[in-house]
Amino acid sequence: MLPLVAEVGSVAVGRRWLRDVLEPEFGEGHPKVDDTLQALSEVLTNAVLYGTGRHVRVTCTVDGDGAEVAVHNDGRAGGMRPQRQNAAPDAEGGRGLDLVAAFSDQWGIKLIPPDEVKVWFRVRFA
Repeated sequence: MLPLVAEVGSVAVGRRWLRDVLEPEFGEGHPKVDDTLQALSEVLTNAVLYGTGRHVRVTCTVDGDGAEVAVHNDGRAGGMRPQRQNAAPDAEGGRGLDLVAAFSDQWGIKLIPPDEVKVWFRVRFA
């Protein structure tokens, strides 16, 4: 588990940490490592920008053929959960969860009472 301060600079720290977890397991330069790092960037950026807490946590569970990564943060005001947007073709934002879906094999959002949000995704490396 990696605890982080909820600030934009923490995204790079989270990416380095996850690379250090994945490369010994699956090999340096494995193309799925970069996919996993991109998905983490999207989820972690959302947690930092839209969560209400001062900290976020990143977890990674590696099993035989893949990894499950999760980002935990305090919920948004009113208990709102992250959701996919219908971004216009020329929009500069609103595609984060679409990218997570593209770079992962499975993903989901779990609300944990009282107001924690867990966004997770799984990537198969085999």
